[in-house]
Amino acid sequence: MTQKMQGDAGWFRGLAGALCPRHSLYDKISRIVRFLRRFSLLVLPFLLALAPTMPGRITLRNFAPGNGLDFRQNNYATEMKYPFETLGGAVAALDYDVDGKLDLLFLNGSPSPDHLKKDPASYNRLYRNMGQGRFTDVTEKSGLSGADKKGYPQGVATGDYDNDGDPDVYVTQFGDNILYRNNGDGSFTDVTGKAGVAMNEHPFKASAAWLDYNNDGQLDLFVTYYFRWTFKENTDTWCGDKKAGYRTYCSPDVFDPLPNALFRNNGDGTFTDVSEPAGMRRSLGKGMGVAIADFDDDGFMDIFVTNDKTPNFLYHNQGNGTFKEVATEAGVSANESGTMVSGMGCDFKDFNNDGFPDIFYADLAGECFSLFQNAKTGFFLDSTFSSLLGKYSEKHSGWSNKFVDLDNDGWKDIFVAGSHVVDNVQLYNPRLRYMDPCLIFRNLGNGRVEDVSSAAGPDLQTLGAWRGVAAGDFDGDGSIEIAVARLNDRPYFLDNPPSGRNWLQLRLKGTRANRDGIGARIKLVLPSGLTQDEHVTTANGIYSASDKVVHFGLGGEAKISRLEIRWPSGKVQVVPEPGINRLHDVKENW
Repeated sequence: MTQKMQGDAGWFRGLAGALCPRHSLYDKISRIVRFLRRFSLLVLPFLLALAPTMPGRITLRNFAPGNGLDFRQNNYATEMKYPFETLGGAVAALDYDVDGKLDLLFLNGSPSPDHLKKDPASYNRLYRNMGQGRFTDVTEKSGLSGADKKGYPQGVATGDYDNDGDPDVYVTQFGDNILYRNNGDGSFTDVTGKAGVAMNEHPFKASAAWLDYNNDGQLDLFVTYYFRWTFKENTDTWCGDKKAGYRTYCSPDVFDPLPNALFRNNGDGTFTDVSEPAGMRRSLGKGMGVAIADFDDDGFMDIFVTNDKTPNFLYHNQGNGTFKEVATEAGVSANESGTMVSGMGCDFKDFNNDGFPDIFYADLAGECFSLFQNAKTGFFLDSTFSSLLGKYSEKHSGWSNKFVDLDNDGWKDIFVAGSHVVDNVQLYNPRLRYMDPCLIFRNLGNGRVEDVSSAAGPDLQTLGAWRGVAAGDFDGDGSIEIAVARLNDRPYFLDNPPSGRNWLQLRLKGTRANRDGIGARIKLVLPSGLTQDEHVTTANGIYSASDKVVHFGLGGEAKISRLEIRWPSGKVQVVPEPGINRLHDVKENW
């Protein structure tokens, strides 16, 4: 008998002896205690390794407006059913003052037809995180209100385009877009004219993303156009029955598509429109959401765009300043039945922990949200129904969304802001509804999801015209909170109580790479053998921006075996056994 077998036999003989009546009560108790101590040493590591796959409960609680987030969005809807009215509702999570605490920016609507922000009820609002769960309105000093500016805000993108250490803000609009440079003193300056990024060729823009597409250390800018619509050409375009109350928002099928835009950062505060030479103008679509990732692991960021009722785009970065649109050959231009759905928000992260980013996007009720898993061959597999996502989402509509590990079990869940696009949709289909709840699809770690929305607390049952989604750890407790904007109402700030599981966060600082480290790819290896892959980005969903800090849930894992960072500059940096349950600031090391 081996030493281990003898030891095991001794444990069980000890337990039997402890239960035998010929021993004293003291001996019985002593033997039971010794047995349980030894048994725990054998079993506990095994249980901890399994913890990431054990069922856990996700519970989110709304703290707004009691926490100071008293913003109220106004979409200035009219009987004319202008299409931009039902869009927008942007929100961004950013540390604008670099004090280590995440702040929130909400974008507002503007009155038609002039879209001039005169009334404070139309102002955008910036809220500073004061700690202790409180926010305060700092809009007036910030210069981000949009006061006296023209345009109807749609989306927001955040990133440090000038590499000075603080986040700048880009606002997409129906009208000219606006770039706000962070002055580093709590205020922002409109530098759109100098930068050359107003995009006044066509008025209707949607989402934007910062990325360093050429890996030169400067953040470039990608922007989606929605479709061709102007007051002059389309004000009288009527959709729906021609009777009182039945005019409705038109399907995008009514309008012409447009190409998207790419601006190269020149490094001197200006940008050059490289849409034509980069290959963007070859593809016409009706762009909504945008997300970035290196889907083929070649060291260059690629771009995924959801299109509304037209084929999606996957721009494959060729590494020479050009892109090739490959959505059809990659299998993500449409779902597996070839249906063109109402593509809304999207995200581009590693859902199944195999080291390659996958694609999720939301659409409208009856179409089913889509999940494409990266086959590592340049092709994606539609796993919408094998994952059970199709079953759970068929009756729902969604807008912005995010892959996010809400329960820190090591697997990214999916959060979706719910709502239809048409506010009187029930007049035409009584089975549909305009307002929906937000949704949470928990990642079970086996390729499937579970709809835990109804069990995530009463605040998740609130119906609304939900739109933008911004995520981050606002209170530093290791769990991710979510801010959700909604039209004509107050936002929700969904607090996420700690799960008791372990976690790790990284805030990168590029030196040769861009300062934010956007595009950096991180591989984490755990003692159990589980690996996780992430990359730095602020773009998610539609119209939205989340924290640049990278978050890993660790489940019950007590340490990290290896952490590797692949910077956009090409530098590979290893952080040996970083401490858990803390935020690490990592500087690119040359």
